[in-house]
This record gives sequence, C-alpha cells and structure tokens, in this order.
Amino acid sequence: MILSKRETAVLTAVVETYVETALPVSSQTLASGLGLSPASVRSAMAALTEKEYLRQPHTSAGRVPTVLAFRYYLDQVLTLGPLPRREQSRLHEHILPGEGDLTQVLRRAVRTLSSLTRQVCVIMAPRQDLARWRQIDFVLLRPGMIMAVLVMQGGLISNRLVQMDERLNADDLVHYGNYLNSLFEGRTTQEVRGEIERQLQKARKTLDAYRRAWELAAQALAEEEQPEVFVGGASHLTDQPEFTELETIQELLRLIEERSRLLELLDKTSASQSVSVSLTQDMPGLAGCSLVASPYSAFSTNHGTLAVLGPVRMNYARIVPMVDFAAQILSQCLKSRF
Repeated sequence: MILSKRETAVLTAVVETYVETALPVSSQTLASGLGLSPASVRSAMAALTEKEYLRQPHTSAGRVPTVLAFRYYLDQVLTLGPLPRREQSRLHEHILPGEGDLTQVLRRAVRTLSSLTRQVCVIMAPRQDLARWRQIDFVLLRPGMIMAVLVMQGGLISNRLVQMDERLNADDLVHYGNYLNSLFEGRTTQEVRGEIERQLQKARKTLDAYRRAWELAAQALAEEEQPEVFVGGASHLTDQPEFTELETIQELLRLIEERSRLLELLDKTSASQSVSVSLTQDMPGLAGCSLVASPYSAFSTNHGTLAVLGPVRMNYARIVPMVDFAAQILSQCLKSRF
C-alpha cells in the first residue's frame, strides 16, 4: 500500500522518534518538526492507525509504529549512506589485528559488532561442504590411529580421527596426502566427496594401489559437520525495553542456546546476496524481533552469515551499513588466506 506524501512524512517521523525514545509518539511532539498543525498530524496518525501502520497502546497515549510501519519505512523511505569512516576504522582495528585462524577472527568480529551495535551478534562460519580444498595431512598418532587435518581455502580447518590398517607408516601417510592434494586442490568438499565415492567403488574392484588413500579421505570427509556458530552480546537484550518481559527474554535465550534453531534462522537469509532485514513476520516465534543479516564470501558458493539480532525498533540507518561493512571485512579476510 502506497501512502500519501503527508502520511509518509508522519510515519517516518513516528518511526524515527520511536527508534530514538522507545516511547509512544504524540502529535504535539511531531507538529513543529513537520511544519504541520497538531490537528493535521493527528488526522494523519488516525489514518495510519486505521491502515494498521500505527497503534495506540493506551487511550490517552501517543502512537507507536507497527511491524508493518517498519517494513514500509525500510522498503520505501530509508536511504542508506556509507558507514562513517570512524566506525569503519573501529571495525578494521578490532576485527583484523594480529595473527589468528578464522575462528579467532570470527570471535573478534562477534565481540566488536555486538559492542558497537549494543545488540546480539551472531556469525555462522562458512559451510565446509562449499569450501574449497587446500590441503590434507595425515598424522600418525599411534598404530592404527590417524589424525586427518583438512585445511580449506579461507582458513577453515577440520580435524578428524581416522582408524586404519596398523601397517601404514608416516611415509605412507605423506605419500597419500600428496596424492590427494594433487587431485583435489581448489575443488569443493562436496565435489570431492562424490569423486571419492566413485573412486572407492572402482578401487575395491581393481585393488588399486591408492585404495587406502581413498579410504582415508572417505573417513576424513565422512559427513558434513554443522558450521560453527558464534554469538556475542546476549546481555544487551536486557537493555531493550521491548525485552523486559520474562517470557520474551526466555524465548530469545533459548534461541541463542539452541544451535540448530540459530542455523535454521541464518540459513533463511543465506540466499540473499546482500544485506537483508527480517522482521517478526519472517521469524515465527520471535515476536518483536528483527534480524539484519549479510552473507560473507570468498567464492560465490562459499559463504557464512553475519547478523545482528535485536528489537524491531533498531536504528537501521546505522546498523545496516555496519553489518554490510563487517561482512566485507570478513570476505576480504577469507580472500587473503588463499
């Protein structure tokens, strides 16, 4: 539904005032800033209430924007500018300093973004199945027990214990690792799994000399591991007036604790190629919540997701560019690790 110019101006003023104050907005508060009489503002607010863009918590109170109002504001009104240089610098300085593997980078990103936004930050590491093979090494721990260390492009590392013929020695393992790396470097884990299955069937029939190499690789990539999820800033939930009710807080804390639900929530946003904003109606069971999410990637098929979770009453003009820029930093970080 397209609103009139006056209705759009009043809705915009209500949304932006409510974001700042978290209090019902009166016509008197808006009149001078809009250059309209209180009566004209009241008339527009009444029309917006009838169209379900505003609601009145109490008879004598002002109006608050509904989820529908925030959706309209995001889709029709909000114009996003670049993230200010000062905040760009803060994100760079806090996410990328010093050495560390990808896990350490993602942990720093979670802490930094939750601190800057004063909201919950959630980051899903890239899925292993879509990551590209860089190198596999087999380490003999003791006869019959081997550690397979698979390193993917972008810094993802998977360690897995593998049981194998006790006659294999360290030289055999180096030889098999080199052989597999020569075949699979740069291919996705998903592609490699399919090839390993085909080669195993062939090797079992022909007694191929590299049968053990295929068996080692098959165990190392036996099943897709769920991507790791990093969460920071859960304590900020209690700072939001929308989340003062015990039932609401408990539901959000359960979401944060249940990794499968978090992954499901983030997966719904992963199809987007840029920043997306999901409001309550897009996230059943999360009344009053909003999720600003962005993929980060080194390859078009290899990405994780970075998101900020908070109340619908978010400062989107600030948070959306911040999430977008943080995702760009993580993408650059992945690319630098090739």
